[in-house]
Amino acid sequence: MKFHALIHSLANCSTDRKPISLPKIISGTLAVSLSFLILSAEMSPLHASAHGFSDAPIAESLPAEASAVTPAESSEDSALTEPQNQRARSVGKARILYPYPSGAMAVDLYKDGRQVLKGHVADIGGTVYVPVQRFADLFGRFHTTYTEATEQVVITGTNLSITVRVGDPYITVNQRIFYTGKKVLSLGGWIFVPLTSMCRAMNAKVTIREGYYDAFITSGDPTKVSWADTYYDSTDLYWLSRIISAEAKGEPLAGQIAVGNVVLNRVRSQQFPHTVKDVIFDTKYGTQFSPVAVGTIYQAPTESSVRAAKICLEGYTLSTKMLYFFNPRISTSSWIERTRPYIMTIGNHKFYG
Repeated sequence: MKFHALIHSLANCSTDRKPISLPKIISGTLAVSLSFLILSAEMSPLHASAHGFSDAPIAESLPAEASAVTPAESSEDSALTEPQNQRARSVGKARILYPYPSGAMAVDLYKDGRQVLKGHVADIGGTVYVPVQRFADLFGRFHTTYTEATEQVVITGTNLSITVRVGDPYITVNQRIFYTGKKVLSLGGWIFVPLTSMCRAMNAKVTIREGYYDAFITSGDPTKVSWADTYYDSTDLYWLSRIISAEAKGEPLAGQIAVGNVVLNRVRSQQFPHTVKDVIFDTKYGTQFSPVAVGTIYQAPTESSVRAAKICLEGYTLSTKMLYFFNPRISTSSWIERTRPYIMTIGNHKFYG
């Protein structure tokens, strides 16, 4: 009764006292109410966050039950229509989820023709990064264990084991070492890994279009990734890890990889023997590596040296031209420096072609 009385009152309160029809009053009231609701929805934090207009943390923008969704539920998949030539843009919307560093760019990721992980992928310093747990979920059901003390994630599934640790420039996949080139990052409690390394771990192919800020993945079978004991030649790993340890113990990982590169470059060269062991013990022009002469080649290698050897045997190289190296601080001869082209210096070693 009060509602009808209100409508009746409104219908007769015009300034010129001319009665207004009841249907017009109801129609106008509904239109105003609907406009108000639409405006409220557009201005709400949830709506703004979904479109990247809010820089507030996601915990402040979403209700508790919405912020606790699983990675699969928050991936926001959508069908791929046509790749767009996108301009570089900041990760304003992605920063809602993770504290990306300044200068990071949002990247659109497509898997088998569908956009995935919208708002979760970014170009950071020229490298495309993905959150490792969310990315793995795209390829099946895996068990994930996170150790806070070491900032390490272990992902296991059928015939697959991936270990990722913050700060490392590599990931371990089925006891193999995949060199990432860039360090594993921690952003807002999530561990991020370069996209190319994670695709390799999942036996998937990826194409990253430079300047377009998008990437395209073709699925593979993660269960088909070989384990270390079948992938590496055991003799090559045995001797390569030992020469790296004996020659470059205490050097940065890149310096240890470079020593391994020298040995493998010689294996591929017509100027030297064609196996890792034969290159190390080559005496055609005198002893080639001092650890052979002093006996340290037979000592057990460090863990870091084994990792460096595996990275080299995976095919990673700093230069295919390096054939010689020496430490100018302790070397008693300078013939390499006088006769060979200089390539680079890493740690205490100079490398030549």
